Amino acid sequence: MPFHLEPARDRTLYRLVKHAPEVPLGRGKPLYAPGDPAQDVWLVRAGYVRLVLPGMEPGKGDRTVAVALPWEIFGDEALTYGHRRYGAVGGSRCVVQPLPRGRVLRGLKTARKSLDAYLEGVERELHRLRHAQGGSQGPTAAQRLAEVVLDLGVRCGERLTRGVVLSEKMTHQVLADLSGAHRATVTTLLNDWLYEGVLNTDSRGRLVLAQPTELWSLAGYHEPRRGPAPAGLSEAGAGETPAANRAEAPTAGRMLGRRVVDPKTGAI
Repeated sequence: MPFHLEPARDRTLYRLVKHAPEVPLGRGKPLYAPGDPAQDVWLVRAGYVRLVLPGMEPGKGDRTVAVALPWEIFGDEALTYGHRRYGAVGGSRCVVQPLPRGRVLRGLKTARKSLDAYLEGVERELHRLRHAQGGSQGPTAAQRLAEVVLDLGVRCGERLTRGVVLSEKMTHQVLADLSGAHRATVTTLLNDWLYEGVLNTDSRGRLVLAQPTELWSLAGYHEPRRGPAPAGLSEAGAGETPAANRAEAPTAGRMLGRRVVDPKTGAI
């Protein structure tokens, strides 16, 4: 999961952003490819970028392994002076900014809150990958897709009177790649949730999380309990999880980070 830059918290890094050039990137246009030398760290200012790997089968197009959303930093392999692990492609018409790797690294080293947030994002991404593993004991396609939608709600959600609208419009194929499911399965699930009122769309065709409580349940988690949370857990992480996931409860409860979608109001 790319690191989300917050100007009020990450003042050192934000000073770099103010002086960085803006680079327009069209939808489907590559920024870099896997194996390229990693020269800079990048920030998304508008739109979103797909991080991709080649398809698993000959002749298949690339597959999306992650997305970088507005105000998220990606391409952090540059911090180790390595090569690109993934390709970066415009998911929509977007604007990105290159940030010098040395100054980004110094900014993380000297700003404890920024470093903590960066490491927390790495931890969340590792949990997401572990939790998304399929098999007879793993989550279903519906559970994985619900988690993806909830995660996007935290990262690029705009609060409405009731619910949360995703600021970025993504294709069913991108959602399928992120949830490890077939596109047809994702299309069927989304249509079902739209029919049931769990999701909605606005005038621009963007997804609206109309019933976050139901999405939370569809992801395989019970509604969080009200009242004091156990030590080490946020209130949103205090809810019980299905028996198969109880061993992961402390991490799973915080799978969306500290900014969890409130299951009652849809607030971030």
